[in-house]
Amino acid sequence: MKVAIDFVGTNLGSGTKTYNINFCKELENTSTNNEFLIFVTESYFREIKLFKKNPKIKYKIKSNILSKILPRLIWMQFIFPFELKIAGIKKLYSPMNLSPLILKFFKIKIVLALHSNLPWVYFNLMPGNIFRNFFTKKLMELSIRNCETLIVDSYFAKNEISEILKINKDKIEVIHLGINDKYLSPNEKNNFIKNFDYSQKYILSVLSCVRYHNIIKLLKAFKIFINEKNIEIKFVLVLQVLDKEYFIEIENYIKNNFKNNEIILFNNIQSEYLLSLYRKAQLYLFSSYCEVFGLTSLEAMSQGCPVLISKNSALPEINSDACIYFNPDNENEIKDKIYKILNDSNLKNDLINKGFFHVRNFTWKNNLKKSLSIIEK
Repeated sequence: MKVAIDFVGTNLGSGTKTYNINFCKELENTSTNNEFLIFVTESYFREIKLFKKNPKIKYKIKSNILSKILPRLIWMQFIFPFELKIAGIKKLYSPMNLSPLILKFFKIKIVLALHSNLPWVYFNLMPGNIFRNFFTKKLMELSIRNCETLIVDSYFAKNEISEILKINKDKIEVIHLGINDKYLSPNEKNNFIKNFDYSQKYILSVLSCVRYHNIIKLLKAFKIFINEKNIEIKFVLVLQVLDKEYFIEIENYIKNNFKNNEIILFNNIQSEYLLSLYRKAQLYLFSSYCEVFGLTSLEAMSQGCPVLISKNSALPEINSDACIYFNPDNENEIKDKIYKILNDSNLKNDLINKGFFHVRNFTWKNNLKKSLSIIEK
């Protein structure tokens, strides 16, 4: 069977790109009876070609202009279907939350992967233009209803989307994501940020800069913490800026509420620098109102960093008992639990040990194996 995969997506250092690159990397190392035609942008292919070796996998390289959402939607809905038909494709795997709506007329089956329930749960917290978001949401709904099988990242996501859209649960498969090999290798080389003092004590958060991550709440909790406790420690925020207005609000809040260098802000840095930041941090702090998986807490665990995380959506399912949980709307609870972990060495060591074992359950090899069993059946 000839299978196509649509990996034409954003060039930002997002979870989408992480998924696409790792899926290709594992697929190149897997024996399969099927032929795969993978659609990628030029920038993706520059990374993928470094590990390309499987003769049954071919790549259709598309312009980087398709990394922008509007050109990508136009291409996906009106040009992509004809490319698939000409190539003799029988099945499409689309892990992009969307798929071409007219493929059913071409008798091409669709396996769709959905990586966010945000449009149906917290639509008002989505970044970007409200009309574009509404249009995209409707396209996602139609894509979900048109697909043969829907793959989601957690059982929480399955139950939530099934209930919201009234979809038969038998149509939905759950496959957990994996973490990059570099986080599981003890010999992985560290890359250090210039002019950053890794010897200082700091709390770390790695987040997309969007309102559903309630970053200002974390800052408020940290402000209470440093005002109440006699502990010299910094708060390092690594943000992928998706909502520019919210980023400006965060910058203004920091400027008006903290002294110089109490908050260290990095935005849009390369993922290669995260290893050293995780390894040297005293604590990893993460909060989200809407998460169908969440990778960064597992990355932090893999580097021996204790994790403090909000008890929302899929986060308890994914992180199990390898972390401490908090109510994301309770600043005093966040503050108290930060102090509890930093002040209790036994608790801290217990979290570190649990984390090391827990992350071994999440690999891209397992993700690919389960994905292929669904795509190929």
